[in-house]
Amino acid sequence: MNERTLETKTGARLRVERLAASHAASLPRFHYNLSQTSRDTFTPHAYDAATVATYIRRSTDDDDRIYVALSGADIVGYFFLWEFQSPIPLLGIGMADAFQGQGLGGQMMRILIDDAKDAGKDGIELTTMQQNDRAFALYRKLGFEHVGDVDNMTGDGRQVIERRMFLALKEGAQQSDREFKPPV
Repeated sequence: MNERTLETKTGARLRVERLAASHAASLPRFHYNLSQTSRDTFTPHAYDAATVATYIRRSTDDDDRIYVALSGADIVGYFFLWEFQSPIPLLGIGMADAFQGQGLGGQMMRILIDDAKDAGKDGIELTTMQQNDRAFALYRKLGFEHVGDVDNMTGDGRQVIERRMFLALKEGAQQSDREFKPPV
């Protein structure tokens, strides 16, 4: 893969890498450093060592397309297409508080949308917390349609109601009938 970067509004460059074994310690640290506000808008996944090892294996095997955005050695962004081998993968992004509002979400989304298009996917689904209006507006701007609300299970076992969105990449594509929950 060609080296990818993201650029903040202030011109800082972040390196983008596929999730790998070298990120095993820094991914949980990324999550735990999020503010409560960020955790309230980015559905938490499990970040224990065994689950992170599974995420890494799934990324390496291309079962999921998982990326991290790095500032130096620190993960400041985490974005993915779960179930990448399915016709309609599930998209998610999370950003460290200090990097929010820097124009990075759209850049992350474009990488994931391009990956899905290049792989011939039918469409992409995502969910977003109901109070996350900023993300909802970004997703709509990028062509996602709000198709209803769903119950989603978080990594800690809680059920939350989220907005369900769909982006058709092929004419006639329809949303999946998946159950929404963490992949691991």
